[in-house]
Amino acid sequence: MAFFKKPIVIVVIILIVVLGAVFYFMRDDNVEPEFIVVKKGAIMQEVSVTGNVKPMTSVDLAFETGGKISAILADVGDFVGTDQIIARQDDSQLASQLDKARADLAAQQAELDKQNIILTNAYSSVANVLNDSYTKADDAVRNQVDAMFTNGETDNPQLNFSSNASQAITDSRNGRLASRAVLTDWNNKINNLDATSQDALYRALVESQKNLSIIRNFLVGLMDVLNQANGLSASALGTYKTDITTARDAVNTAQTNITNQIQTVDSQKAAVVSNEASVKSYRAGIRNIESQIVQKVLKSPINGIVTKQDAKTGEIAVANTTLITVLSTLYEIEAFIPEVDITKIKIGDFAKITLDAYGKDVAFEAKVVMINPAETMVEGVATYKTTLRFISNSKPVKSGMTANVDILTVKKDGALIIPQRAVFSKNGDKFVTLYDPSKDGGIGEEVKIIAGVRGSDGNIEVLEGLQEGDKITIDSRNQ
Repeated sequence: MAFFKKPIVIVVIILIVVLGAVFYFMRDDNVEPEFIVVKKGAIMQEVSVTGNVKPMTSVDLAFETGGKISAILADVGDFVGTDQIIARQDDSQLASQLDKARADLAAQQAELDKQNIILTNAYSSVANVLNDSYTKADDAVRNQVDAMFTNGETDNPQLNFSSNASQAITDSRNGRLASRAVLTDWNNKINNLDATSQDALYRALVESQKNLSIIRNFLVGLMDVLNQANGLSASALGTYKTDITTARDAVNTAQTNITNQIQTVDSQKAAVVSNEASVKSYRAGIRNIESQIVQKVLKSPINGIVTKQDAKTGEIAVANTTLITVLSTLYEIEAFIPEVDITKIKIGDFAKITLDAYGKDVAFEAKVVMINPAETMVEGVATYKTTLRFISNSKPVKSGMTANVDILTVKKDGALIIPQRAVFSKNGDKFVTLYDPSKDGGIGEEVKIIAGVRGSDGNIEVLEGLQEGDKITIDSRNQ
């Protein structure tokens, strides 16, 4: 108690009380409340989820056929390129079969070449046969039997003798006219024939055969007229018959030559076709053996790393049993987006990725490449599997790493923005409170707004109801 009786202590206490009273009574009861100025800026909406890193592609490799493993060319941990051989089965028997098949093909191809040469030679004889046949036919009509006609090369040929066979006389005259037309057309076609075209040569043979038939029929009819001739001496009759017989024999010979040539060509064409079929068969056999040899090799279909290698040299591999697994060196992220957020995301959206393995300071870029349309239930919640692909890798990644994914779904520059906490709802509409310094606490009029993007940073976009520079306050009564 002696302490408080000291004069200096008493003075200090009195000063403290007096100063406290002064500050209390001089305080400003009109301190201006806090307000928020409506401004323009960037607003972003993000969806944040957790996912896992997975290889873009994973392939399991197995031999298509059983067989003894002869070589292992890549082990676990080895990087392999596309089409690089990883393991091989013994294919020595197939290699021997392939050598034999190729030798057989070579022999059959040689036979085909031989038959083609024979066919070419057969066609090379066609022109001579055609010319010879035409010459025989022309001689038969215009030399051998022409003496029996007057004006034989005109449009009105007449027989030099009479006959009781009136119809045969008419037929003979018409036959002479037809023979002249046939010979003229035949000669023109032979002179203009393309001797390099096998099809043209063959058509000429067939047409020559028809021409010879027309001329032969004319000669046969002429003999019928002669057999009933009147007023001819025995000598003249005998001479005419000899001429017709000679002419007919020449035409018959020409017909035989044409027929034989057609048969030769047809036969040789058939031989070529048969040999072509054999060559095709041998080639098919070779392709079959080659495909079997291909099945004896395991190749990587992708650039990747071998993560499983169960093949061993000397073992008998069982067909279609997985022995090797290759993971792609390209990775993607698989995440499951809840249904409340999935409608915000679309293919092509960019994302920022951090991996637990590297911490938050190491960021990766990725892009949404697939959204599964079917739901996946996760702990009773409908989610949708979403795949993101790395755009750039600043650090190496591995399958199974945990990825923190922030998907940028909307970004707007120059948007009118305010804090979300300044917005309150009434009857399904959104409102803000204007700042009015003349009112108690600055609480002014409530204004209805139309909101846009809800940003991930706590701001919200205002589409209607406010202007840049407006002042609003947070009315705690509506919070």
